[in-house]
Amino acid sequence: MSAPIAGQLSPGKLFHGHYEVVRCLSTGAMGAVYEVIDVKTHRHRALKLMLPSLVTDEDMRARFKLEATVTAHIESEHIVETFDADVDPETGSPFLVMELLRGNDLADVLSERTRLSPSEVVLILAQAARALDKTHAAGIVHRDLKPENLFITRRDDGSLRIKILDFGIAKVVAASEGAQKKQQTINLGTPPYMSPEQILGDATIDHRADLYAIAHIAYALLVGEPYWLEESRNGDTLYRLLLRMVDGVKEPPTIRGQRYGMTLPPAFDAWFFRATAKSPDERFHRASELVLALAQVLGVPLQ
Repeated sequence: MSAPIAGQLSPGKLFHGHYEVVRCLSTGAMGAVYEVIDVKTHRHRALKLMLPSLVTDEDMRARFKLEATVTAHIESEHIVETFDADVDPETGSPFLVMELLRGNDLADVLSERTRLSPSEVVLILAQAARALDKTHAAGIVHRDLKPENLFITRRDDGSLRIKILDFGIAKVVAASEGAQKKQQTINLGTPPYMSPEQILGDATIDHRADLYAIAHIAYALLVGEPYWLEESRNGDTLYRLLLRMVDGVKEPPTIRGQRYGMTLPPAFDAWFFRATAKSPDERFHRASELVLALAQVLGVPLQ
């Protein structure tokens, strides 16, 4: 039997013997995500199924497998839990079964609201930072942090909880036992959140690439659009945009933010320049340190 077309697993279909399809939630570059019911436990889960066109691509299969296992030893309420990972013998398609999240990613929230308040930004990034401190300590670099990969859900008491999505292109810098181990993968990411070293294909990328991305996410959430979007609107080709990004941030974010109706405190400039420094050595050392400094700049207490 041929592999299913992404987005067309029919509601009611029993996949892999015990996952009943409820509906398709989304489709992306690597696969489709469905809401399913595990008929063994009656729990609703999220099923991520690789696109048929990628099933024979060994690199894509490796990335898909990596997503299932890379954070297996990290305990954090801000990382999506994976319950099952296998290759379906009927279709030949790799799949993951994860906790089903209710809510929206930050990109959707931003498109609806234009921008978020400083207190919301600090709360969101502080939660993300707690998870990133753990993954970075374990030698795991996400490499594709962006608003689409930060998901807002709610606890039982209604309080906000952030989940970091998509570790499919994460890089393992070192094994948890401390032995040095390199994961040979392309330095992928998403403009405009990619660090200069990712763009240049630096083989020594570490956790500070994630800190660079978090700083740009902070700016986007506060101002309403990414820092580098202005260059793309001015007609820069992707190549010219990447060259500008490699050269580093030049215009103070307070000045750029004013053009879009957002007044940032003067101290934000120094924070942003440090967080997005061209040299990783000049950036903050930990995600929690970066967010604590941001909270102080914005005058918002950490919760």
